Amino acid sequence: MRWLPAAPALDVEVSARADGPGRIRIGLGPYASVVVLLGPVHPQPPAPDPAPLRDPRPAPVSAGALYRDRWMFHGPRFAGVHEVRAVGADGIHGVLRALPDPGALLDAAGQLFGHWMQLRLPVDRLVFPATVDRIRFYGPPPPPHALVTATARIREVRDVTVRGDLELLDGAGRLWARIEGWTYRRFGADERVWPMKFTPEVCAIGEPQPAGWCLARRRWTDPASQELVMRRYLGAAERAAYERLAPRARAPWLLGRIAAKDALRQLLWDGGGGPVFPVEVPVGNDPAGRPVPEGVLTRGFRLSIAHKDRLAVALAHPSHPVGIDVEPVTADPDALIRVALTPAELLLAEHLAAREGTGLPAALTALWCAKEAAAKARGTGLGGRPRDWRVAEDPGSGGLRVLSPEGRPYPVRTTSLPPAETESATGSGSGSGGYLVAWTAHPAVPSPAPSHLTETSHGHHH
Repeated sequence: MRWLPAAPALDVEVSARADGPGRIRIGLGPYASVVVLLGPVHPQPPAPDPAPLRDPRPAPVSAGALYRDRWMFHGPRFAGVHEVRAVGADGIHGVLRALPDPGALLDAAGQLFGHWMQLRLPVDRLVFPATVDRIRFYGPPPPPHALVTATARIREVRDVTVRGDLELLDGAGRLWARIEGWTYRRFGADERVWPMKFTPEVCAIGEPQPAGWCLARRRWTDPASQELVMRRYLGAAERAAYERLAPRARAPWLLGRIAAKDALRQLLWDGGGGPVFPVEVPVGNDPAGRPVPEGVLTRGFRLSIAHKDRLAVALAHPSHPVGIDVEPVTADPDALIRVALTPAELLLAEHLAAREGTGLPAALTALWCAKEAAAKARGTGLGGRPRDWRVAEDPGSGGLRVLSPEGRPYPVRTTSLPPAETESATGSGSGSGGYLVAWTAHPAVPSPAPSHLTETSHGHHH
């Protein structure tokens, strides 16, 4: 009825009550419910289903590789798939080992069945078992370490579920158990989320950009898929912060954390840092609410995050203050001109729109974004006075230069994200002309720091 997280440990009330002769209803708190049917002896097993699998092929992944390469997350006490013999269009056939831990054998049967989905579904191949209609046992459990032959047959593949039946045969070829209507729930997993399931320490959902910032898009449509991604990215303290948010605020906040962690990890990877899990780069907030890298690997790094709708962007640097902003192209250019831009900036926007061929609303939005990015790098934000920040062209770089109220220059770059890039499988972007991203740019060579400071920032690389 509800997912039960395996960690941290949880106490669950187990209830059992008679539900008629030979019927007992068992409940595991609010999580699961089952009716157990008892009898004086096991029934005679029927003959196993003789139908062959359709279009059977040799297994592309060996049983050993299932666990070694993390197709399955199970440790040795539940790693019960002994051999994968054939994968067909409508099912999978293999051999299980009856490990001594209670539940391990049926769990291994589910792993075999789930593996068919990993191999054969084109998208959303991340699956977890949710419900079973019926399990019939035709004898006592096989002895520990006995081999059991298993065949899973796929009965129905839908958008959110896959349903099938399984037969388990003992060493003599007799039917030991038949599982009917075992239903798996599919989770949103596209070409970026799927590899991250296997090797989160070298894969990212965020998309690194050539200019050094990171883009994260919402790649799921439902809360359960979001929960799975959240558990891959957030450590315990970050999960607690996530849980404290209102449900509507969780997705944008999580996207911001994904973009931030992947921007930080990209810096470490580019510096030869080797594998880094997302939880190894925790991100907190300072007293003013600004994001701060907190882990030992990135302590002292600078970070900026922005999110809008189904997008988040982040920029990180080992030492320089940074700022980044993302905005949908304005649907009300007049308001932006009135509130945020000077007459000189309106002329600049018209010049940029003509030169780049982007249209005036996009050029106006770019200037607004540039001010936001510079104000974040300064650490103050615009403070409700956007016109005190002045934007001009930066002749040396071809980008923009933003002057803070006290006259400090911030080089800024901007780019547009066309609607096609900001829409993922989950639907549309801003419903207009896409988004603008602006970020502070730094000289290619950072100013030399004292050696002990360099060591503090990058000690883990040596």
